[in-house]
Amino acid sequence: MPSSPVPAPPADPARSAEEIAQRSRITFRQDRIRGACNGILEAGVLTFGLVVAIRYFDASPLAKAVVASANACGLLLTPLSLFLYMRRGWTAAQAASLNFVLGALFLLAATFAPTLGVFVPAHALGALFLAQQAPLLVHIYTANYAAHRRGRLLSNSIILSLVTAVAFSTLGGRAMDRNLETYRLLYGSMVAAAIIASWAVSRMPAEPFTPTGNRNPLAALRFVRDDAIFRSMLFVWMLMGVGNLMMLPLRIDYMANPVYGINATNAQIAIITVVVPSLVRIATTHVWGIFFDRHDFFIIRTVLNGFFFVAILLFFSAHSLVWLGVAAGLFGLAMAGGNIAWNLWVTKFAAPGRTSDYMSVHTFFTGIRGVGAPFLGFWLIAQLGAVKTSFIAASLVGLSMILLDPLRRKHHKLHPRST
Repeated sequence: MPSSPVPAPPADPARSAEEIAQRSRITFRQDRIRGACNGILEAGVLTFGLVVAIRYFDASPLAKAVVASANACGLLLTPLSLFLYMRRGWTAAQAASLNFVLGALFLLAATFAPTLGVFVPAHALGALFLAQQAPLLVHIYTANYAAHRRGRLLSNSIILSLVTAVAFSTLGGRAMDRNLETYRLLYGSMVAAAIIASWAVSRMPAEPFTPTGNRNPLAALRFVRDDAIFRSMLFVWMLMGVGNLMMLPLRIDYMANPVYGINATNAQIAIITVVVPSLVRIATTHVWGIFFDRHDFFIIRTVLNGFFFVAILLFFSAHSLVWLGVAAGLFGLAMAGGNIAWNLWVTKFAAPGRTSDYMSVHTFFTGIRGVGAPFLGFWLIAQLGAVKTSFIAASLVGLSMILLDPLRRKHHKLHPRST
């Protein structure tokens, strides 16, 4: 009963140059369709889900935290899902397609949920399955994209995702301002997007995962023990991720909850939390993709963390829409590069044939912090207020920046030619 999946080598010598180029073209075309659909899904799951829970169902803090952490729960389960898909002999494309279908089914249930008790688990399960994709997609990118072009090629899909997220958030926010009941139409659009994305990824070239012979579905976690640089990087990601993720869902609560004095409309919340950062990301994502392909990863990660540091402090000390917009723009600048780095950084550290394993470990720990961070954030802001909570979050991000420099020097000492 083998377990931990390992992708096929990224460059199969048996393939002709034309076949390799054709696989890259097909993957690029289908991934742009997936990216466009993903923008609708991300805006809906990460923003409108919480708005609906707060304003339509008058959710409790616990229910809000469940909605906010659902995506992270999906990331937490990626090693197990990879194990199960591998045992069935599926390809990464088949597995990703099924995840989109299952996500669509649960979002459909959330669309017609009569009560909060139905909406929260239906939304959460939909988000959980949609979050399973990262190790599967990095498997496909590694096999079908040349290493020196991955950042730039992925940036095209991300930009399309951002464009649809901006459009969906703007129209959806305005529609919900007129009538909260229109959230059901928005969820119907998310269901359709998930079905189309399922079709798109099913057509991407991919081979079945190759088993390693391990019997433990969490066998990939051994790389945390065996690879000191990887282990240290995961710790740095944990610090930055907890500081950032605990504040991201609180941005919506900070603007929507009258206790903080802003009491923004649904359209204003969508514009500040989705449209503004998305526009900045559209303008800068391709540039970050080029930087990722050409420059030192540690320097890029340090700069990105610096933008997150300033954005957190500024957002939760702002009392006007103008300064909230400026802070949201800084979030967008950081997320533009952060999205590419999050999806592809393991390709710069993993041994050949181990990118899916490394990515599943990365998403596993992302899930751990993603599950806990919203609960921690909502608890801290209730105890200390928004400003003091933002100081704690920014301090964690700042510490991650400090630790990156000695880690960079250690890595380059061991791998002088790496970036």
